Amino acid sequence: MIRQLRRLAALAFAGLVLALPARATPFSTDYTDLWWVGLAEDGWGVNVVQQGDVLFLTFFVYGSDNAARWLVAPAMGATAAQPATGTRFSGDLYQTTGPWFGGPFNPAQVTANVVGSATVTFDTPASGTLSYTVNNTPVVKAIVRQTFRANSVAGFYYGGMLAIASQCGNSQNNGAVDVVGSMTATQTGAQASFQVDFFTSRGATTCLFAGTVVPQGRLASIPAGNWSCSIGGTVDNRGSFTMTGIDPQRNGFHAAITATDQYCNYSGRFGGTREAGT
Repeated sequence: MIRQLRRLAALAFAGLVLALPARATPFSTDYTDLWWVGLAEDGWGVNVVQQGDVLFLTFFVYGSDNAARWLVAPAMGATAAQPATGTRFSGDLYQTTGPWFGGPFNPAQVTANVVGSATVTFDTPASGTLSYTVNNTPVVKAIVRQTFRANSVAGFYYGGMLAIASQCGNSQNNGAVDVVGSMTATQTGAQASFQVDFFTSRGATTCLFAGTVVPQGRLASIPAGNWSCSIGGTVDNRGSFTMTGIDPQRNGFHAAITATDQYCNYSGRFGGTREAGT
């Protein structure tokens, strides 16, 4: 099966796989979302907007008088020293004031004073640790993406899995593996499946990936899915997979995937470009 998939990539889809969508930002997972601690601190939160390798954070926080405070970290850049796994950003934290919202807005009346700094370390696409200081008062919070409406991956795509095979029983099979073709994604409730259809020299091939979707803010994951590929109606391989950072968009979706079967382990990308008119 592994060699068949490589031959497919080399002969049939070498150019077309370039159409697969990349992550929303080439620097890292796109951390743009509404983040919070959870119901234990309902009412506290932070908006994260990412462009390239810079984050803009706005905080939902309150002062010692329980009145709202407007805090922003508008230029949190990627730190020079990055963690072994995950991504870290840091920058100055400002408190701002400005004119009353019900009157004419005069930008000259806006003030922005540095009151501390903020650092956020994302250890997964959907969780991290936020540390910040306001006027010498330190705060540390474990944060996760806040989900208020789940996305759906259902649709018709061109795409599939582009991965690196390793620890194969036959070492000659280590290397790039592409499972790419016409893909039908279905989602009913939390159950999702991705059927990829293509051809090899052995005949029509279908690979099916299925599992339970866990919403994580604007993203999602499939912590424990199963997959198999059939050639000419005969099952060739079976295995399991984990998909993280599933990001459905109008033009397609993309995610990271790790998988295993009786032949190899796989690590790479999974996604597709949505077919026109769907």
